[in-house]
Amino acid sequence: MLMTANSSSPADRRAVGEQRDVSEARVALEALVVSYSLERIERQVAEGASAVWGGNSWDTPLLYACDTIPVGIEGLWREDSRTAESLGENMFQIPPEYCSMVKTIIGRMHLNKESQIRRVLYFGATCEPINNVMELVKMEGYDTFCIENVTAFTAEEKRPEVVRFLASELQRAAIWLTGSPVDEDRLREEIRRKNEISRKVRQVLDLRLRDPFVLGSVPTLHVLLGTSHLYGDPAEFGRVLDLLIAELEEATRVPTTRTYIPLVLAGGGAGSADTLRVIDESNAAIVGWVIAGTELYSEDMPPLEAVAHYVLDAQARGELGEGAGTSATYRRFHVERICRATGAKGVIASAITGCPYGSVVQQTERDYFKGLGIPIISLENTIHKERPTEEQIMRVRTFVEMLS
Repeated sequence: MLMTANSSSPADRRAVGEQRDVSEARVALEALVVSYSLERIERQVAEGASAVWGGNSWDTPLLYACDTIPVGIEGLWREDSRTAESLGENMFQIPPEYCSMVKTIIGRMHLNKESQIRRVLYFGATCEPINNVMELVKMEGYDTFCIENVTAFTAEEKRPEVVRFLASELQRAAIWLTGSPVDEDRLREEIRRKNEISRKVRQVLDLRLRDPFVLGSVPTLHVLLGTSHLYGDPAEFGRVLDLLIAELEEATRVPTTRTYIPLVLAGGGAGSADTLRVIDESNAAIVGWVIAGTELYSEDMPPLEAVAHYVLDAQARGELGEGAGTSATYRRFHVERICRATGAKGVIASAITGCPYGSVVQQTERDYFKGLGIPIISLENTIHKERPTEEQIMRVRTFVEMLS
């Protein structure tokens, strides 16, 4: 079934497309994405800044309050990932058929002997293979810190002592980062800033629903990923979002009759950016994303407890995946809510090949959405930035045609 997007007439759309390609907002977003590089962060650390691998999701306010730059783990496979994965297999004896992310992490950490970033922060409630590989990372000479496992999948499980324990773990992480307890006033300010960013991202997503083609899937994914690490420059990211909001308000002002297939994407960027472009070019549009959270932190409680409540609530909502220790059985409810809210007619579930967590999630969701009558397709990809295979492209296009 097709949905109608709101945009300009065909003639005006060409003008919007041309404007979009050179728009101030798009240029600023692309520049921000490029600037968030290992090279830049390495230089900043060499000049005295603090940075840590990981800690670029729900715990971002804590890191910024500790004057520490969060470095996304995905930075480990931005380049030469095949070499890193081979090291994971050959030197560390990780089976070839296993998750490419796990193999690449340890391979890259081994190769990064000269890196200025020598600390790794991770959450004990993530997938077990990550916890195992962190032991190998520690043996490679890195200073690792685990926020001990805490989960609460129901309101009854989110007992006061659970919140206090997680808050104490966050305080322990702050001491590891800085040598002293976190400045709570500073943490409150970082929570307010993260909430402001989240509100702007929500506005971008809401405006984009009027016409998903005004802002393509790839730049939208970049906006969502920015909610995790803020691209190391929260002020600039906020400015870019303001520019995007202004341009989207103008570009979606006049309605049109263009039709498309609305989809929800769950579990990452469906492989490379080329896969997202294939979706866009197949008369489909991703109208719901299960990748990053845009819920708000409470500003009415002690800040460490606010961060603790945020991650525990995300678990119960099925948000943030294994990064928050979310149960594999909960994400499907979150995906269903987004389908209902956006009118999506199908779901694309993306996972890393060989990922135990992803395989459980995908099978659970296939059965669940089949029962609801919502079509779903599962895509598996490695973490390598490579073009999708012809088989993957054909599967996406066939899925969209089936929904037409």
